[in-house]
Amino acid sequence: MKIVALTGGSGSGKSTVLNGLREHFSGEVTILSLDDYYRPKHELPKDDQGETNFDVPEVINYDDLLRDMRSLMAGNVVELDTYTYNKSAMSSERIQIKPAPWLILEGIFTLYHKEVREMVNIKAFIDASVSTRLERRKHRDLTVRGYAPDEIQYQWDNHVRPSELQFIEPWKSKCDIVIDNENNWKRGLTQLVEMMALVH
Repeated sequence: MKIVALTGGSGSGKSTVLNGLREHFSGEVTILSLDDYYRPKHELPKDDQGETNFDVPEVINYDDLLRDMRSLMAGNVVELDTYTYNKSAMSSERIQIKPAPWLILEGIFTLYHKEVREMVNIKAFIDASVSTRLERRKHRDLTVRGYAPDEIQYQWDNHVRPSELQFIEPWKSKCDIVIDNENNWKRGLTQLVEMMALVH
């Protein structure tokens, strides 16, 4: 099993590229989303205003992630509960992740943890402008996650953007490929697929 890590800021379009890979490779890829490895809300840090901060690396349970990555690489099926972002509008479901020739690891902090990073064959950074990503995040959090507009803006200004600058954007220059999802993400997807074909 080979591993591709998809990283990039919130709203950059990781899911779009992920779906493109899934469509291209069909059953040849399996996916782990770091969203499903968030720690319980009561374990997450709070900011000075007492608001939960979901946008720091310590929110991810890397021990469980590494366990499941190794289990998949050993040919085992992994079961996990999807994460609901602690919102009543979303319900968790139990899903099965089956091993495949390629594992796609998706999330903003996929490259933060050294042990995870060392298992990755290709590091891909999904890129889009800050303004575009904020608009995408607003639409998603309003329609899917049930957040109020003021909540979304507060999180962006106080958690999301500072975290990107510190933990995510520095990886852009260190990744094997940068996919422009501002204009033509399909071109970047084609380049990524070609890169994957060269991994043995």
